[in-house]
Amino acid sequence: MKAVHLSPLLAVTFLAVAPSSYATPTKRVTIEVVTHHSSDVIHVLPCVVAAPVTYRIASHASAELLQLLPVGSSVKKGQLVAKQDNVYLSQQLELIKTDIESARVARAFAEDEYNKALMLSKKGLASSSELNRFKLQLDSASLKMQRLQLELKTAEIRTKRLNHHAPFDAQVTEVSSEPGAQLAEGQPILQLMSTQNKQLECKLPVLAYQNSLALKGHRFDFNGKPLKLREVSQRLDSTAENLTLYFDHPAKDRRDILVGYRQEITMAVKADNITRVPYDAVELEGSTYRTWRVNKDGKAERLEVDVLGTVDAYYIVQSEIKPGDQLVVRGQQGLSVGQLVELISRDAPPPP
Repeated sequence: MKAVHLSPLLAVTFLAVAPSSYATPTKRVTIEVVTHHSSDVIHVLPCVVAAPVTYRIASHASAELLQLLPVGSSVKKGQLVAKQDNVYLSQQLELIKTDIESARVARAFAEDEYNKALMLSKKGLASSSELNRFKLQLDSASLKMQRLQLELKTAEIRTKRLNHHAPFDAQVTEVSSEPGAQLAEGQPILQLMSTQNKQLECKLPVLAYQNSLALKGHRFDFNGKPLKLREVSQRLDSTAENLTLYFDHPAKDRRDILVGYRQEITMAVKADNITRVPYDAVELEGSTYRTWRVNKDGKAERLEVDVLGTVDAYYIVQSEIKPGDQLVVRGQQGLSVGQLVELISRDAPPPP
């Protein structure tokens, strides 16, 4: 048999055509169009009622404790909660008053002696050193009177504070002493918790946190009432990666709201890049969610999405996906980035 020889032109043509037989074939896939998520994404945050501030009552003077209210007592603003004996301070007040009268007499005498020395000095009968000595005695007597008057004022304040009153409506949560104890100045007596100053402390997973400014733009609701975010904690809790959000409790009367009571608020998040995609368009790879999108050239693209929640048979995701995009819901197996796809109806049989 005679050998067949190809012309150079035919050989080049063959080489140019042959590789096309190894090109990635078009794959048949089923797609679904992305729809807009018209509603806000709702996060339910677990909260607990807390009393942000407690008030500690302490002794202002060294005195015996005569009486105090027990733990659990509810008190009104201005009500007596503890009382100390005033016998020693009363005696001290009388002693200071006596010292003040003595200092007043000494000052009057020093003033009289100074005036006499001043008249003699003008006549040349007293030296300047003698005049200065009498002036020093007068000034010292005046300063001693000022000091004693300050001591008297301080002792009077301490005497008044031997009776301890509630600064607000409160409940006694702790006692640190007992009647009959001799208390030193500054020693704790009892602790009060406000029955009105209560707040909600809510946990937010750090994965849902963007920044404080973004959080303040979200909508928070408690039993249908809007809440204003007051503060965001600057650290995570010790048991889980949660931030704490602080809200003033919206109730007008908070006396019957129990500290430690668990409640919930809702956080509504609105963003332009949040869409609704079908369950079967999203795949989990390790800890990352991804989906396939068909671009305007009919080729497959691989995208990463953040899943915010679920509604019926759809994921609510935040990503670069836009309403109207076509996502692959069937035929992902073996699909590669940049591969041409043939779109088929969702109701058609599965592609091979």
